[in-house]
Amino acid sequence: MNLTKVWHQEAFQGTHRKKGYFEGWYLKLIDQTRTAVFALIPGVSIGKTREESHAFVQLINAVTGKTEYFRFTFDAFSANHKKFDVRIGGNHFWEGGIDVDLQNETTSLKANLRFENIEKYPTSLLHPGIMGPFSFVPGMECYHGIVNVHHEIEGELAIDGETLDYSGGHGYIEKDWGRSFPESWIWLQCNYFAEPDVSLMFSLAKIPLLGTRFLGMISFLRLGDQEYRFATYTRARLRHCSYAHDTLNVVIEDRRHRLTIRAVHGPAGLLAAPKNGMMTSTVLESISATVEVSLAYLNGQHIYVGQGTNAGMEFVEGILKN
Repeated sequence: MNLTKVWHQEAFQGTHRKKGYFEGWYLKLIDQTRTAVFALIPGVSIGKTREESHAFVQLINAVTGKTEYFRFTFDAFSANHKKFDVRIGGNHFWEGGIDVDLQNETTSLKANLRFENIEKYPTSLLHPGIMGPFSFVPGMECYHGIVNVHHEIEGELAIDGETLDYSGGHGYIEKDWGRSFPESWIWLQCNYFAEPDVSLMFSLAKIPLLGTRFLGMISFLRLGDQEYRFATYTRARLRHCSYAHDTLNVVIEDRRHRLTIRAVHGPAGLLAAPKNGMMTSTVLESISATVEVSLAYLNGQHIYVGQGTNAGMEFVEGILKN
């Protein structure tokens, strides 16, 4: 593990990885009318041999659930080691925008977008990212990082010849890297609430460590300049978690607060997911889920109650089983 990079998790982490490794960045794009919602996932897959290795860009359309996998040679990938700045072929992704021109037999996507008024995830010496002190643990199966909690968008995106104005829209960027996604997990992310300065992320996963597995939780609710973090390492407790009829219900408590989440899964598309570095697994993801969230003191006094739309949501069976 390169400790210097721990404090720059948005940058490419896999400089010296030769096999069994993946890294991908997740960029969500929402137009001002909320009718054009896409996610782009640029990344790299390093297999056992150079022939197995490749770069890719995945696309998911929130409205239709349609997904695309644009495959590139491994040599088409290049990335900055100090900041989020990735190039795959002629496509460019960085924390301040994207320039892409992607085509295959069924889909054409062109976009020149710039990200403004960027809200970064708050970090500190002992908490360099959303994983807190787990960021320093070497050899974990998968690491997770937040790049842009929220940003505004300017520019245009053309999908299959239809040009869409994204000016006044907004987005979000996060990333994953390591060997494989967890055995099972829940992931939820939303930054489209009635208030422009609210953002939510919740994740629960079965994490292997030192020959055993434990349920690891990371979550935050951002209200303006205030961040409320609930995680395994903050000693927050998962009081309730259930999933039935496409609906997720979660209650989390720490020493002072109670976070309650109710999310309803929307139309989903099938994305490729990593297994031992190779993109050979799959996961169903919605980016049109709806969310109800409340934050209160333990005495019941509410701090925030709100509803969000265009949420990203994944639920992998087995996460709630012993």
